[in-house]
Amino acid sequence: MNLNEMICHRKSCRSFTNVPVDAAAIETIKAFPMKPLYPEIKVRMDIVSRDKVKCICPWTTPQLIAIYSEEADGYLENIGFLFQQMDLYLQTLGLGVCWLGMGRMNPKTAVTVEGMKFVIMLAFGHPKGDQLRHDFKGFKRKSLAQIADTPDSRLEPARLAPSAVNSQPWYFTHEGDTIHVYCSRKGSRLDAGIALAHLYVANEGFRFFKADQITDLPGYSYIGSVTL
Repeated sequence: MNLNEMICHRKSCRSFTNVPVDAAAIETIKAFPMKPLYPEIKVRMDIVSRDKVKCICPWTTPQLIAIYSEEADGYLENIGFLFQQMDLYLQTLGLGVCWLGMGRMNPKTAVTVEGMKFVIMLAFGHPKGDQLRHDFKGFKRKSLAQIADTPDSRLEPARLAPSAVNSQPWYFTHEGDTIHVYCSRKGSRLDAGIALAHLYVANEGFRFFKADQITDLPGYSYIGSVTL
């Protein structure tokens, strides 16, 4: 199953075995190429052991991906965009994945490297049982009409994207062939980046840019614009 196909089948995993992912698979994961929204923003990925992490979740995994970034305009959506590609890729390998917003690096082992700060982590590992969805019944998502000014079927991959507490803070407006992307000011720009990653994976012609003029949307912040 490729990344595009995985959009309809992935789900956040919260039930893992305690078996570590083997070294060969770890090297494959490290080599996976991710396309950034903002190539100029420095990002670092470290695969760390459980003892280097603090988390109040009743579960975690033997290994986790700690994500660091330079703090620059757009860094949160850039992180969401990059590492949702990783989320999909890990699941094509048969691994379970979950964005771990409550995870933190242990202060005794945490490091800030090259001017970058820790942002978030991904828990990944061998799932207990079948991890994938096999129909759409498990998706609890807003309708296309609730996330866009026009119910555009091309936005279905974004509609299916995961977000913190399933908030789906994104909203899309149309102007000719251009789709403008907004995020609720109460929501996470990282989540908006996750939704954009699904649009990128599903559309070979995906192009992201900042429009010169945009319409202000009350309660929302402008993220960027895309053509598909």
